[in-house]
Amino acid sequence: MKIRTDIVQMYRDIHSWVGILAGLFLFVAFYAGGISVFEVPLQNWLTKPAALPAPVSVQQMPDLMQKAFAAYPEAQQEYTVVLSPTVSLPARLMWPVQAGQRHAGPVDMIAASLDAGGHLITVKHKPSEVAHFIDELHENVGLPVFMPYSRWFMGIIALLYAIALVSGVIVFLPMLAKNLFALRLVKGAWKKWLDIHNLLGVFSLPFHVVIALSSVLFAYHGVIHNVQTMMFSAPAAIHNHHSHAEKVEHQPVAQSFPPTLAPEEIVRALQKQAPGFVPDVLNYAAADKAKQTLYVIGHDEHYMMRGPAGGLAQLDPASGKILSTEYMPGLQSAPFSILTTFFALHFGSFGGNAVKFGYLILGLVGAFLFYSGNRLWLISRYRKEQKNGATEPGRGTKFLTRLTYGSIFGCVSGISVLISTALLTSYFGSYLSVSLLYYAVFCICLGVSFVVPDTMRVRVLGMCAVMTTLAIPLIYVCKSLVS
Repeated sequence: MKIRTDIVQMYRDIHSWVGILAGLFLFVAFYAGGISVFEVPLQNWLTKPAALPAPVSVQQMPDLMQKAFAAYPEAQQEYTVVLSPTVSLPARLMWPVQAGQRHAGPVDMIAASLDAGGHLITVKHKPSEVAHFIDELHENVGLPVFMPYSRWFMGIIALLYAIALVSGVIVFLPMLAKNLFALRLVKGAWKKWLDIHNLLGVFSLPFHVVIALSSVLFAYHGVIHNVQTMMFSAPAAIHNHHSHAEKVEHQPVAQSFPPTLAPEEIVRALQKQAPGFVPDVLNYAAADKAKQTLYVIGHDEHYMMRGPAGGLAQLDPASGKILSTEYMPGLQSAPFSILTTFFALHFGSFGGNAVKFGYLILGLVGAFLFYSGNRLWLISRYRKEQKNGATEPGRGTKFLTRLTYGSIFGCVSGISVLISTALLTSYFGSYLSVSLLYYAVFCICLGVSFVVPDTMRVRVLGMCAVMTTLAIPLIYVCKSLVS
């Protein structure tokens, strides 16, 4: 395909500058995003097991609920019935320490079970914050998560990302036939990184198009959700893929609610209406002083699902009748099915673990794509300066070089240190402490990048990233041998 040289050069400049501006943020997003595809298993792995008896059977749930609500009447305001217990959700019955919290990540919960004698046993439990932090790091492209406008900034980065994709394709089209499978690893640094960048970019292009489009959707999800609610009458209680319970005002005094079906009967009623939907969690909340709502989180591997945790159905707790299917895989209306497709293609929430492993690989490859792009830009920049008579990189080139390596290796080292520390301590503090540890490691790597000589920068920071990452399996093996 022939394109005028001046047009190709214009798009090459656009691709280069947009890439260097967005590349560092996109590296963090893809590296953390690839890991967060397995957020739930990672959270279970890093969470300290609760000191509780084995979960009771579903048939024993009415007895457990009766005893728990008698001892803790406030628990009736908001509680969760876990049909598939995990390390993060270790008991059949759980409720938040403070009702009415609307937090995307783990919260302090009370987990309840029965001992061999049928006596109520409760413990305070909170899953590890590390997996959730990595997911937030991905969503906010590496910015501190307490920045209120980081999602909007992520949307801008996603738009730049889309521009880089379009301009990159236009630049590559004239040399498609010649350079599609080219990989010149011994013909100089510039050609080596150019071929690596082109090869990775072309063969993962469909994945990147999907991620770019869906990222823009997520960044402005609040605005889109409001429009969506007005147009399609979506349940207003479900505001994103993390929140699965209706936002209600906390009732300080326990209320009496109409009788509800036992969890076993709820599951049976749901199976009759949606045979392929497998419920995992039943979330009960007080909609008002005399009414409860029930949201069922579950999955159906035959369909795309709204979020990593699965789909969502609203049921009548008194009859088990499905009240809303807009977020339920396989039963959605056409408009919501389209939105769910975007969500599922972004999260990899379809096709089981095979797809998730594929997304993990694509995420890490994507991160390396942005690393190679930045590396290529820096080499090209220095070559231009040499042609103009410079004997060493200019001040701007030096700054961007130090920033690039410090940020990229700081991200890898920071995430690895978080996981290693969580494995060492079993339970690792609050979200704030997790955040502070990551950014401390990140800033240290950034500082080292600005201090060490140019010839040692990649070696020192690369060794740091490798050692902190290898520490994860080493710590795990040592803990397994000790225990």
